Amino acid sequence: MDYRRILFDNWTIKFISLACAIALWLYVTSTGKTEMTLTVPLELRNIPQGMTVVGDVTSSVEVRVQGQERVLGDSAFGKKVAGILDLAMTKEGENTVRISPDDIKRPDGVMVTHMSLSEVKVYLEPLVRRTFRLRPVLHGAPKAGYYLAGVTVAPAKIVVEGPASVMKTLDKLETMPIDIQGTRESLTVEPKIDYQGQPVKLLEKSIIVRITIERARQ
Repeated sequence: MDYRRILFDNWTIKFISLACAIALWLYVTSTGKTEMTLTVPLELRNIPQGMTVVGDVTSSVEVRVQGQERVLGDSAFGKKVAGILDLAMTKEGENTVRISPDDIKRPDGVMVTHMSLSEVKVYLEPLVRRTFRLRPVLHGAPKAGYYLAGVTVAPAKIVVEGPASVMKTLDKLETMPIDIQGTRESLTVEPKIDYQGQPVKLLEKSIIVRITIERARQ
């Protein structure tokens, strides 16, 4: 088979056909495109071990994206776009973390053409643990003829974790009020904890408060 003859015979027509095919492909891929502006959430990733973010951090970024109408017009499109703030290289104190179009997670074929910010301030503090005795806070009194015989907490000591600056000021750990008004039977409850509005958490998975109610002797 003479491949040169196949390749070069009527080369003008073949060249025009190729050019038309390329032009058609460019037309198809360039038409039907549109742009839209979205406010997308910023997700914090790779927080250094033993550290925590404190204070207010920008939680969203406004981006302008370009792509095919059928993609951007999808009702679920907005849920597929998010900003990723990588904190892997941050350290204790204030950090300025840069964010670029490459940090915007989005469907294939969608381009980020504009962002409302290019950097975010993030403040980090060491995580500190302290041990407390949980103090149950009771509201009300048992029914007439009954009395509060005792209150126990299990476990007896609770480990609390939080930012260093917060843990310095946290001097006690209490439950939210537990209602015993009119009670005549002993109770076992999983209490809600009063964190005093602080960003701390308990490391114990289960805490039980046992409230013993007994009948008064006649």
